[in-house]
Amino acid sequence: MSRVFCVLFLFCLVSCQSQSNKTSDEEAAKALAIRVLGSEIASKISFETILSDDGKEVFEISTKKGKVLIKGTNAVAMSSGLNWYLKYTNNNHISWEATQLEGLDTLALPQNPIRKSSNFEYSYYLNYCTFNYSMAFWNWERWEKELDWMAMNGINLPLAIVGTEAIWKNTLQRLDFTEKEIQDFIPGPAFNAWWLMGNLEGWGGPLSDDYIAQQVELQQKIIKRMKTLGMQPVLPGFYGMVPTTLKNKYPAAVIDNQGLWAGGFQRPSFLSPVDPLFEKVSKIYYEELKKLYGDVSYFSGDPFHEGGHTAGVDLPLAGKHIIYGMKHSFPSSTWVFQGWGGNPHKALISDVNNEDILILDLDCDNRPQWEERKGWDGKPWVWSMITNFGGNTGLFGRMDVIATEPFRALNHPSYAKNLKGIGAMMEGIDNNSVMYELLFELKWHTSAPNLDNWLEAYTKRRYRVANAKLNRAWGILRNTVFGQQLHKNTSQQGTSESILCARPALEINQVSSWGTSELYYNPGDLLPAWKLFIEASKKVNTSEGFDYDLVDVTRQVLANYSQELHKKVIAAYLENDINKFQDLSQQFLQLIDDQDQLLSSIEPLTLAKWLHDARAIATSPKEKDLFEFNARTQITTWSFQDSNLHEYAHREWSGLLRDFYKPRWTLFFDYLSLKMKGKHPEKPDFYKFEATWNQQKSDGSIPVLRNPVEESVRIYTKYKLLLDTVYAQ
Repeated sequence: MSRVFCVLFLFCLVSCQSQSNKTSDEEAAKALAIRVLGSEIASKISFETILSDDGKEVFEISTKKGKVLIKGTNAVAMSSGLNWYLKYTNNNHISWEATQLEGLDTLALPQNPIRKSSNFEYSYYLNYCTFNYSMAFWNWERWEKELDWMAMNGINLPLAIVGTEAIWKNTLQRLDFTEKEIQDFIPGPAFNAWWLMGNLEGWGGPLSDDYIAQQVELQQKIIKRMKTLGMQPVLPGFYGMVPTTLKNKYPAAVIDNQGLWAGGFQRPSFLSPVDPLFEKVSKIYYEELKKLYGDVSYFSGDPFHEGGHTAGVDLPLAGKHIIYGMKHSFPSSTWVFQGWGGNPHKALISDVNNEDILILDLDCDNRPQWEERKGWDGKPWVWSMITNFGGNTGLFGRMDVIATEPFRALNHPSYAKNLKGIGAMMEGIDNNSVMYELLFELKWHTSAPNLDNWLEAYTKRRYRVANAKLNRAWGILRNTVFGQQLHKNTSQQGTSESILCARPALEINQVSSWGTSELYYNPGDLLPAWKLFIEASKKVNTSEGFDYDLVDVTRQVLANYSQELHKKVIAAYLENDINKFQDLSQQFLQLIDDQDQLLSSIEPLTLAKWLHDARAIATSPKEKDLFEFNARTQITTWSFQDSNLHEYAHREWSGLLRDFYKPRWTLFFDYLSLKMKGKHPEKPDFYKFEATWNQQKSDGSIPVLRNPVEESVRIYTKYKLLLDTVYAQ
């Protein structure tokens, strides 16, 4: 009898737990629908949990009692089903910069049931860099919107690094570090990604206890919501990165200096995973992590990221010790690696069980490694794209590559079996959102979508109407700015950079050290798309998506033209034609003014918004100034000195063009003008100007926005005939 009772008890326990999970998933999906659509509209949509197909995520869309019925295997699947319904049945659109929810008052019922099953176990999201280049100053309100967007796009494995400062602070306190020593280790809010990746210490700090506590509260909300929605957060793990000053406290331990990283930064030291101290620090770190953020199963950590040295390190043994440290505190741990710059070292993971590792092949649309690394030697991996570097502004993407390459990998005869997902590893968001909508939708496709049809549907839902001109415009965009291809012998790191943002020079081939300003398409080919957008603006009721895209295309046209105008300015200088030089240089400065005024019509494209958010998240007046310094420095000089990192995170933003780039170009033109007059002026000290600008203070306000359509039409009227002539030559 007792045995039968135990079996029945266990059955009831499992059944109740399963029912509880089903209920919580449905409640989570319903709550998301209320946040996104409002309670009245959400009441017309029902959610139900269904069983999985061989472990795959599934959603179904149908009707029940006159309501829209969305079924799914979990909350992410149901949220994805909701998004699919909104996009393909009710013609709605939600992206970073635009929301189009017209027609919700009369929800269209699907004519036939829809069922989608995923071929990918994981949909991974976020690069460490994204947390600084885009998210450094986010509050909960902005995070809540992002988390809903993530769920609706099927993301189930997101990186979550907010609030790691507290883990390290508590860990170092237990290792007898002073407050000053801790402050010297933990960086400011615009630079903690590179701290966690083992590239720098302390830059942009110190942080107050109030701010650290605020970030803990924020991270707790983020992780709770991620788990509620069925996501598995990936937290920074302990992999041996330690303060350089740890050596002073434990001189007998094997702690190696890792040298310098880009920009002249001293890298944190590396504590040998084989040293007894490693186990002690690892245990403390994970204890403090668990106290703050509870149980998690995925940890990220990349020894020797972008440098450092492995001399004297027994890599296979080190890998085993690192994963043991994770599993000692979290037995179900998976070690998530960034496949980047030679990492992960083959030897480091050679003795780690395949099921304990997940490798993110970061740059598959540009520099894929999965074939060269032989399917990562049987280790599970994720096909990922970066697309954006540094948060730089510019239309860019490899649309055809994104649509096809994941399926080529999925069907590869040798390497498909350990491909576990797709992912986005962009360094900055709020740009080129079409690329990410396309990527994450692939989760629910069995083969590459027809891009002509996909773009027509995308255009219709983003702008609310079907418009032949806009369809043709997007066809042009697909073959120009979004037409960059995958080449084995050459690669391009993100968008072709706008030279308006470059340090002035006679010849400019790039703005940042690893980028390029070279265009991979004929800039004249973009003009017809611009014209079609302008013409459509007279007939289409503008929406957030239309306004943003119209401004972005207009911005790109001006950025491209600046290259032609710059060449003419320099030619006049070399010809010593002072009158022509003065006229053309003024045209160049006027173009910057026009670009600035254009971008002042879109809030995310303004410096004021970035500085406002930086000051708003601070916890004291002193910290407001520090955080504004973080915000200004990151997008200009980046480092504490003049270095190869300057302009890495440049942006074409209103306010930044007017107050930073234009004065810098003025210094240069004035210098050249004096030389043409036979004088011997000193070369402009650009770094001095930049460092001084970084110390300035704003009032934290956001100016009233201009009308985006009016500004775009103004630019079109002023420049179109000129550009037709320029590109016809």
